[in-house]
Amino acid sequence: MGIATFIEQLEKAPISRDSKIWKDSSKADFQESLARWTDVEKKEPGAVFTHSITYGDGTGADMQQSMVKLALEATVPFVARAGGHSSWSTIGPSGFILDLSLMRSVTVDSENRTATANAGALIGDVVKAVDEKGYAAVTGTVDSVGFIPSTIGGGITLLAPLVGFGSDNIVSARMVTAKGDIITISEDENIELLYAIKGAGQFFGIVTSLTVKIHPLSILGTPGGTVWSARLGFDVSKAAEVAEAAIQVKQTTTRSYCLAGVLPAPPTLNPIIMAVIIQLGSKADAEEAFKPLLDLGPIAVLARDEVPFGRVNEAFEAFESKGGLKKWLAVGLTSMKQFQPEDMTRLVEQRARVTEKYPSAKPTGSVIEFTSCGPWDKVTEEKETAWSHRDIAIWCHLLRWSSDKEGLDYAYEVAQETKEDLRRRQEKDEYSIYGNFSRSAPVKERFKGYGRLEKLRDLKLRWDPDGVFTREFL
Repeated sequence: MGIATFIEQLEKAPISRDSKIWKDSSKADFQESLARWTDVEKKEPGAVFTHSITYGDGTGADMQQSMVKLALEATVPFVARAGGHSSWSTIGPSGFILDLSLMRSVTVDSENRTATANAGALIGDVVKAVDEKGYAAVTGTVDSVGFIPSTIGGGITLLAPLVGFGSDNIVSARMVTAKGDIITISEDENIELLYAIKGAGQFFGIVTSLTVKIHPLSILGTPGGTVWSARLGFDVSKAAEVAEAAIQVKQTTTRSYCLAGVLPAPPTLNPIIMAVIIQLGSKADAEEAFKPLLDLGPIAVLARDEVPFGRVNEAFEAFESKGGLKKWLAVGLTSMKQFQPEDMTRLVEQRARVTEKYPSAKPTGSVIEFTSCGPWDKVTEEKETAWSHRDIAIWCHLLRWSSDKEGLDYAYEVAQETKEDLRRRQEKDEYSIYGNFSRSAPVKERFKGYGRLEKLRDLKLRWDPDGVFTREFL
């Protein structure tokens, strides 16, 4: 069945009066629904379907089940969209987008210390909801990213040293399967899929709601549930010194987060070494933990204060903007010895090489990111999940951004060279690429470990043998 016939059937189906089908690409609402973090390979679908009503189990799962079943019967391809930050929430004119972005409710259960987020909830929605109840949620750092996609893809988080990654905190989920059924996934039901959704959930169905553990703000070790956060700017001549200080922080602290690297400084977009540093504790703890960086004498202090945990993600607002030609490559290094101070200088030089040839690529930047080590870096075999990057000591994020395709292509070509350069001290079986940013990197680098891949392939054959939700693992 073609997309036009499918839309006709959909318009006659008793779905809900709050549902909308956008099929006229000239309309503003249609185009607004296509907004993504990047415009690379952005396609125009045959239609966009969205709805905001929650009923039945309160998640809108029955609505999404109806949509999936109709699409399966009609053999019409589709993709789901939540926050619009993934590079692959796009499809051509033969398919449609199932837009979940209005399904944003979050319910907090203080008695059981859990929070349940619906399919379209953003990280910021969850952070705000639990903070108002005096809790912290294990989330990513960019508020406008979809909470469920981020969490079921692994969930790098500020709180990792204390309570694990986002996927470690998943309690249960409701999911629409490749057969169009609604199932519960938990320790009591469909437990084998609990393994899969903790790191690879996007490849097994549409998760309509996700229940996660929440944690009292007292774990932060401050009376008011605050953390210390700072943003420091350094001249690019101090690249190696900043890297050396950051490495020292990693080696000597237990409750810290650090992002540091070469980024464009507005309005000129000339390069600056930027450090975003966060201490899960008091100002006194922070100034001791980050003394190596603070002693370097930053040329700019954009922020330096104790802030409520619910506002900590404000430090990452620059990474939220949608649109433009962007690509992101996240390379994992398994030892701090694999990143040396001179590597930061090399990142500065490689950015200069890109921007000298293509000034259109001046928004390009590269940063390292890490949290302190913690007990969740190692878990027992029976607690292992699809998330395969517990061994990563430091991530190197290569953000490539240009106003034209030629500049982006060249910048990404240099990023690939940078990746190989960063891996010069690694064994091949250690190679890691963060899966939430890539579906083209070798699967063995995104889901490391022969046993893990075999288990995921077996689950995929049982739950989605036809590849309704991509052909990953098949």
